[in-house]
Amino acid sequence: MIELRKLRYLIAAAEAGSFSRAARNLNIKQSTLSRHILGIEQRLGMTLFDRRTRGATLTTNGRIYLRTAQLIVTEFEELNGWVRATQKGETGRLAVGFYTSFSAGNLRATVAEFSERFPGVTVRGFERNRDKLLAGIESGLLDIIIIIGERPYPGIESRSLWSERHLVVMPEGHPLASYESIYWQDLVGERFLLTERDPGPETRNLLLGKLGSPGYMPEIDMDDVGRDTVISSIALGDRLAIFAESSAGIQVPGVLFREIHEANGHSRIGYSGYWRDDNQNPILRRFLDFVATRYSLPSGSRPRTAQISGREPS
Repeated sequence: MIELRKLRYLIAAAEAGSFSRAARNLNIKQSTLSRHILGIEQRLGMTLFDRRTRGATLTTNGRIYLRTAQLIVTEFEELNGWVRATQKGETGRLAVGFYTSFSAGNLRATVAEFSERFPGVTVRGFERNRDKLLAGIESGLLDIIIIIGERPYPGIESRSLWSERHLVVMPEGHPLASYESIYWQDLVGERFLLTERDPGPETRNLLLGKLGSPGYMPEIDMDDVGRDTVISSIALGDRLAIFAESSAGIQVPGVLFREIHEANGHSRIGYSGYWRDDNQNPILRRFLDFVATRYSLPSGSRPRTAQISGREPS
């Protein structure tokens, strides 16, 4: 078997047109280069260079063999480059699951910037409900899922990623549309429409916690429709909806989005990433580091698991 190093010597001699010039380019002795090329010829049983002329002139067999040698060396170098890039998390595939809107917000911005920063990485998105996303993680079909809040799951690690503002969706003629700032208490007595699909159940719990009081429970309709249909339905009636700001990219005539405020600022909801603790995909680690840097999170911090809360993640 001819070593790859010796094939490089042969290519260098052919490209330089001279054994002495090739040896200088390779920073080796000319006698060393000549000995290795002679060894290749003896092993093949054919002459590759015509030594009766000045310089290094390829024979017919030499020209044919050179093309093959160049192909082998090029493919080997490309393969090594691919391995190095993969190990560094610069090329490969990342499967991301989510149930938030991709029309705007941090998920869209993060994936777009990550793809621009690492063009060799293919990011595939999968929109599913929470149960199917978790099944995808457990089966290994998904590398990471991004969902609201944090919950502990056996064998799955999690980390807070970012937060988004809560928005109330209303008809453009609603009395609250003229408010400069809308607070949770302004929504008491309103009727809401939510989707039964994710994140509808979590939003329902949020409304019960924010608006519920002894003797009063908010009126909440839950329909088996998607977020686009919910937002479109708001324009047709007197109900409101609650979404994260990522849904603000869904433009529907007759519908307004307004931020909801707390006493100390905007009301926000935290998003977390979940992945299997035995996932060895280097692209996943690259993505987590990228998110930590983008949102000024401590990339070396230990993953946290906690019950879902209304707090903004730190």
